[in-house]
Amino acid sequence: MRELSDRTAINLKKVLEVALTLPGNYHRFLQAGLIDSDSGLKQLVTDWQTAFSNLQPIDKQTVRQNPGLFLATADDLVYRGMTSGTSGDFFTYFAGNEWNQARLLARQRALGWWGIDEQVPIINLASRLQPLRVNDISLIGNITADWLQNLKELLQIKPAVIRGYPSRLSEVAAALVGHSFPPVLGVICTGEVLFEFQKQLLESIFQTSVINEYGCQETGISGLSCPECGRLHLDVDRCFYEIIDGELVTTDLFNYTMPLIRYKCGDRIQLDFDACLCGRSGFTAKILGRSQEQIKTQQGWKYPGEICLPKFPGILNYQIVKQNQLDVDIWLQVEPQQVLDLQPLQLWLENLFGEVRGRIIVDSSDLSQLENTQSCSDLEWIEWVTKKSWREWLELGLLPAGEAREIALLLKSLIQPTAMVNSGISPLAQQALERLLQRKTYRESTVELIAVRVLLLTCSFLADRPTRQNIYHSAQQRLAEMNCGEYSAMVDLLIPSLGFDSNTARSIWENTNLPDSGKLDVFNIQHLLAAFNLAASTAKRENPKIAIAWKPILSILIGDLNFWASRFQIQILASWWELLNGKTLASSTHRQTTGDRFLDAWLTWRQAILGDGASATTALSQLQATATLPTEIARVELEQGYAKLLWQEPLNPVEWLEKIQNNAGLISTNLPDRDIDPIPWIPLLWKLAPLWLARGESELAYQCLIAAAPPDMRASGFERLAREMNYKQSTICDRS
Repeated sequence: MRELSDRTAINLKKVLEVALTLPGNYHRFLQAGLIDSDSGLKQLVTDWQTAFSNLQPIDKQTVRQNPGLFLATADDLVYRGMTSGTSGDFFTYFAGNEWNQARLLARQRALGWWGIDEQVPIINLASRLQPLRVNDISLIGNITADWLQNLKELLQIKPAVIRGYPSRLSEVAAALVGHSFPPVLGVICTGEVLFEFQKQLLESIFQTSVINEYGCQETGISGLSCPECGRLHLDVDRCFYEIIDGELVTTDLFNYTMPLIRYKCGDRIQLDFDACLCGRSGFTAKILGRSQEQIKTQQGWKYPGEICLPKFPGILNYQIVKQNQLDVDIWLQVEPQQVLDLQPLQLWLENLFGEVRGRIIVDSSDLSQLENTQSCSDLEWIEWVTKKSWREWLELGLLPAGEAREIALLLKSLIQPTAMVNSGISPLAQQALERLLQRKTYRESTVELIAVRVLLLTCSFLADRPTRQNIYHSAQQRLAEMNCGEYSAMVDLLIPSLGFDSNTARSIWENTNLPDSGKLDVFNIQHLLAAFNLAASTAKRENPKIAIAWKPILSILIGDLNFWASRFQIQILASWWELLNGKTLASSTHRQTTGDRFLDAWLTWRQAILGDGASATTALSQLQATATLPTEIARVELEQGYAKLLWQEPLNPVEWLEKIQNNAGLISTNLPDRDIDPIPWIPLLWKLAPLWLARGESELAYQCLIAAAPPDMRASGFERLAREMNYKQSTICDRS
């Protein structure tokens, strides 16, 4: 092991002192001599640096078998991530605030080498990479004519850096040959080995610098190539790097939540300790590929990064797949209107693999034909979004052929965004919104009504409050001009109040006349789910006591909706506003009884939370006395758990885990023989995790945290699409 700097030694010792207490590390540390076995105490030996060099590395498969054994705390959970799982061996890891701050600072510092500050957007293209900073965007989906047009529009709005996997970026570059497009400020390649022919293609098409990025989040690895020499500089402040038996082994120096010590992430790299001419300190690296990605060549087994993939005349982009000892598939994107000479490619293949049968597959995609869309009438589409499954609508790609088309495109860009931003709506959705606002009214009243409802739903996606209010008032006026009293539309008119301040919300309630009764339609439910994200932010600001005690409060709102949807009354919506804001609404409409005894008791209990503890205790007892159905009895148990969280009363982890197993099936493998809703139990699982960890049940604590994943409608939709279409690829691979 190389000599440690003073700073690295201090940070390494600190993380080792946390890690040695964990059951996943103890015997390994003891065997290496890191722990003083004679003292009977779990502490490092005096000469811990020498002992550290004897510590056996640990791999991803071992951690994945029992990840809870490496969990140090269940309290400092700022970051939740998942390993890449290239070979199916992924696991969820956790990190704390200090780790996250070090991560953000390292990234900001490295991007600064290239003049990329917080004001320069980074557009992640055709990948699973989500936007990290306020101005960043992710554009996912198949690379079609519409997709390329969206990219052009994003670059036209504001020049940006593009980022993604080299294979996908090369596909984009090849598709843009012969097209004019706005300037690109830089190209960041990440997630795969970057080959020289790809770098040349990207530089040629985008006329800008190509930056090589390397990272592995669960290990704290991050690196960026320097502008002066192009060498890949690894961040030595966050991570301690070693090469053992040719494989990268790392120790994250800032993860005290789930420390991974001498961890093999599965990458093969070469470290170069010679000083870079750019003057930056530390060493540089060359990425060779994954440990399982070896390729058999004439010169022996090689990793992808050890093979030179050249530029061939007339060929823009290519992928090599060795299917067996004799058969090799070569996928090509070729230059347009060129006579293709394959002899240089054939000679190169023979030199690399020997005598093989090459099958050439020339990409002939007609980009205009790749869109999965079907046309329907305006009325058919309106029926889909108000009465049927939105998932089925999106999977079928149904779009109305009439004047409702622009409404449908806006709605689709909101709930299944191919362009995703960190906050608010994407520039593409903003353009669709502006087109809808410019259109004063629609000829058909049913189309005009759905347009207004979509505008109201849009309010829940907007981060800027004045813009949200302007759009709301525009929709409110259009609805008034229609003289519409439809129950579902009036509910939509009230839903945005969850994200407004007290004065605005009270004005909305006082000026909205609701019919006596009605049922939520599918659009209402989707609107509420979208509004809850903004409402949760309101709670953090207006009622932090409840937001902290019932973390994540989003899961409670979704659980409430799932339970009450079929018995919905407008008083429930008012109750949510009061819970989130810690205030009562002045309107008397929502104070009327509903005729549903259990619902009335529940509303009384939720109202009593805002007052003194004695009245709330009485209300909770009355709720229990009113429950008759099995689902109502289970609901009372849930509300009793919420009460304990709010009043900071101790929870018996054994008792409450049994309740959760019986009612939600989140931890138990034996699920109840009935419909269950695990989401509302998430706040209790968050509380149980540290209790189980304190009892030494680290695996159980970890499972509680996994089950307590906060719901995120937009992120889950993005991840689902990206997994289907924008997975990583190997530019050269051996399947034999």
